[in-house]
Amino acid sequence: MTKSMLALGFKRCKSNTGIYYYHNKKTKALVIAIVYVNNVCFISTKGFLLLNELKQKFMARWECLDLGETTEFLDMHISHDRKNRKIFIDQYEYLKKVLAVKYGRQITEGRNYK
Repeated sequence: MTKSMLALGFKRCKSNTGIYYYHNKKTKALVIAIVYVNNVCFISTKGFLLLNELKQKFMARWECLDLGETTEFLDMHISHDRKNRKIFIDQYEYLKKVLAVKYGRQITEGRNYK
């Protein structure tokens, strides 16, 4: 995986070996790829063209599908407030499973981000 990502122009994060980043100095766009076993999530600060270009190049090297906008990754729920430029990440569903298994407790309340 590392060889493929480096060949695509990504650099590997020194503090987390599962994170790669691509910085376009001209447009200042940043694309981050989070890799965990056989799961990959691409995110971008701006520049959807660059994001899509890099994803297409990645998919040409690896057999995979583009599932569109990320709403879940590694048991984390991801939602967006584009107007206010915010991303919310939670592990609510995972926590429900853990509590149910460990304590036999069910959570019925919904998510609350406020």
